Amino acid sequence: MCAKDLQTDNDQDTERFYSDLVLRHSSDAVIISDAARRTLWVNPAFTAQTGYTTSDLAGKEPGSVLQGPETDADTARQIDQACQQKREIRVDIRNYTRSGQPFWVDLKVTPVHDGQGRHTHFISTMRDITERKILEEQNEEMRHGEALRQSERQLLALTSEWLYSAKSFEELLMVIQRAMHTLIPEADGALYVYDASRSMLELATSWGCNPDFAHHILPDDCWALRRGRAYAYGQKPIQFACDHVSKSGTPYFCLPIIAHGETIGLMHIMFDGFEENGLMRHMRDEVLRNRWDISLICGEQISLAVANVRLRQELHERSLRDPLTGLWNRRWFMDHAQRETIMANRDGRSLALISVDVDHFKQFNDRFGHDAGDLVLTEVARVMTRQCTDKLHACRMGGEEFTLLCLDMNADEAVAQAELLREAIRTAQISAQGQALPQITISAGLSVLGRDGADLQSLMLVADKALYQAKADGRDRVIPQVKATSPVPEREAK
Repeated sequence: MCAKDLQTDNDQDTERFYSDLVLRHSSDAVIISDAARRTLWVNPAFTAQTGYTTSDLAGKEPGSVLQGPETDADTARQIDQACQQKREIRVDIRNYTRSGQPFWVDLKVTPVHDGQGRHTHFISTMRDITERKILEEQNEEMRHGEALRQSERQLLALTSEWLYSAKSFEELLMVIQRAMHTLIPEADGALYVYDASRSMLELATSWGCNPDFAHHILPDDCWALRRGRAYAYGQKPIQFACDHVSKSGTPYFCLPIIAHGETIGLMHIMFDGFEENGLMRHMRDEVLRNRWDISLICGEQISLAVANVRLRQELHERSLRDPLTGLWNRRWFMDHAQRETIMANRDGRSLALISVDVDHFKQFNDRFGHDAGDLVLTEVARVMTRQCTDKLHACRMGGEEFTLLCLDMNADEAVAQAELLREAIRTAQISAQGQALPQITISAGLSVLGRDGADLQSLMLVADKALYQAKADGRDRVIPQVKATSPVPEREAK
């Protein structure tokens, strides 16, 4: 053998020696398998990383031993496909140690060919990247959490906008129902409002799938109302269930609804299925903490929105009510009667107007003073209010003039109402400063939709005309229909 051949052999031995050193002492796990992917050898780093030795994997495809229940199936298929095509692949994959502990590796599978180009082996190298993956998952959770918080903030802002835009309490309830179901989809909820006597709370609206919310609850049944602040059940070591909650063990929130410093209601949010044995403890507590924060914000916004609606309704009510008698005023009558006339024409329903005037009203003011005149108007209004229903609306048009809007009433029914009113007022007895006032009487005139006109102005003109005729005929009477020769009414003649 020549010196050149000896040198070549020495070089190859040296290379094999160094390669063997690298394989045995590398911190990366190494698997050598044959062309059929049967394991032939693993390095010490692999054993240290996984707990498996060469004898454990000998003759087995490495993935069949290392992969487990949470290994991504698509990634495993990608490795199989690359090996079948004899091409290199590098992926991140979740493997399992001999003890069953999951860990992440940066896996590189390289096909090996001999000098003639024949495929002979696979070399797989694995670098443990579990810590990196944990950091990535934590970052992803943080990004996901921030995205959720951003979405929640946007929903809360949108909810606030809709809440403060509600014009009526009914509209506000609709917004609350939709918003709460969207913001806290895991929960069922209900909103209760105090009744007029404040002796109990009535169910105003509810959302979710629970049909078992009580229709009425007593203030003392709720710890939140008794303590005067929001109450969360299911998160504290010392806690007591409210009496209005029928399902024991279910976490829930109770939040008082406050308007203008006064508690006017209660929002009850219940997490059915979140019992101790329902959801994993850490998930349950985390979800409930997050939903508690959202619920507190919603409770504050709903309280402000309720206060806003009540103030708006009060101002609107004042603008439509006569301050002396409490009856609807002329503004309300013109808007409401116009709308009802149009709808009655459209739907073919009956409608009538009764124009009413207090007889000799000027004499009350002249003989007994304006306070006595106010008493007379207040008494007439009281009798009218007692007679009113959802089909009969009393309005003070100005001075001693009143109008009754009669819905779904024909001429005979409206006349009967007018006569009842006239008789009730005749029997009223009032005193001013200890002195009995003279008997109060009224005159009334009628108009009926269709018979006397098709629009509000026509009906008002005919009703006034009939009232003028009642005055001319001696007062204290109802004229159901004007005569063809009756003059156009002049209000100052009354």
